[in-house]
Amino acid sequence: MNKKLFRTGIGLVVGGSLLITSTVMSIADGPSGYDALKAAFKNSHKIENATFTVAGSVSDNNKEMVNISSTFKADGKEHLFSGNIAISSDKVNKKYTIYGSDKQIVFKDDASSVYNKVECNDEFKGKRHSRSENYKNPHENPQLEAIGEKIMDTLVGDLKKQVTMKKLDNGDKEIGIDLDKNEIPSLVNLILAVKNDKSCETDKQGEFHKILGINPDDCTIPELTYDVQAEKVEVQIVVDKDNTIKGLDLEFDITGKDEAKQVHDQELKLSLDVNNINSTNVDTIDLAGKTVKEISQDVIGHKR
Repeated sequence: MNKKLFRTGIGLVVGGSLLITSTVMSIADGPSGYDALKAAFKNSHKIENATFTVAGSVSDNNKEMVNISSTFKADGKEHLFSGNIAISSDKVNKKYTIYGSDKQIVFKDDASSVYNKVECNDEFKGKRHSRSENYKNPHENPQLEAIGEKIMDTLVGDLKKQVTMKKLDNGDKEIGIDLDKNEIPSLVNLILAVKNDKSCETDKQGEFHKILGINPDDCTIPELTYDVQAEKVEVQIVVDKDNTIKGLDLEFDITGKDEAKQVHDQELKLSLDVNNINSTNVDTIDLAGKTVKEISQDVIGHKR
């Protein structure tokens, strides 16, 4: 049984993000590295806008199965974002441009002149506004922050010894994490949960594939079913002199067998670069005079 394109994409983004936050935040070397990471994540709420470059790939038995690269500009204060994304495999080579706000999302295939527009309905906007209004930053609550740090410290344990940190010539700090299969058994269940997550699938997903011009069968990876084992996790994080995260690289290797008992060695690579912090201007689009196609929220997977 094969995984489809968008479940692969979800695995790249969600799986990588979960690994980074759950593993990296919990294991840093000694007081210096550990404190530097905590300070960097505390400072993340100060970023109002930035430009993010994200790249990911999945290989199977040393053959690259899918590659996704993107650059996004985001402004959390204004609820705006824009960017482009490229998806490639043996049979797929697609590029898209996207613009978004809390009112609508506009996206197009770069090879097409048609702009697909999705209006965010009142229920969707209401949920977003409600979350925003009710959200309280934990860093603004010293007691809550202290409790969180104690929990994190308890989870760290001896894994601190597996982390290195060095200062770079420009004043930045590079934190490295290298875990082997004997140290990361709990991560297997995490990855399997993400890979088998079907919450984003809808009965209209086929229609969305047509809009994107992609046959999901052209971009698949074998699903591991038996003897699944995480072999290694390698993470490098660059933090600047002001304790702001500038980038990270993740490599995650997993082995196992498919339903036919064939052995597979699969590797996920994910990288993130953060630039133009608090100096990014999000691109916008004027649809006047352009060919526009209205798309239902249900088609892109928003479940009401």
